[in-house]
Amino acid sequence: MTTAVDVAKQFRIKVSALKRIKKDVIFARKEVGVEEARLAKMEAEAEPDQFRLRQQKQVVSESKVMVPDALSRLKRAAEDIEMFMEQETLLEDVAEMQEEAKQLLAEAEEIKSGEN
Repeated sequence: MTTAVDVAKQFRIKVSALKRIKKDVIFARKEVGVEEARLAKMEAEAEPDQFRLRQQKQVVSESKVMVPDALSRLKRAAEDIEMFMEQETLLEDVAEMQEEAKQLLAEAEEIKSGEN
């Protein structure tokens, strides 16, 4: 039998995971911008080192791969919390956390909608 304490603990873990994944998405997007700027700077050099240029292009492509992965994890975590909030009846004890979760879900939706 699940107690209110167990439910609160599970909910807290899910909310924390969503927070972390949200940060991952933001970081991945920033990293792509930084790496693309670094590549543009290298390409603008008079005689760029071709090896370093190829390496930087590889870094940019790897950075771009991180964004869809982080977005899919964000989507799964948001869906997981939504399902948990719908199914769990013992959440009255964690009303403050529910409000935080709703705010995080709204932010996650905003991030997903701007995924490019």
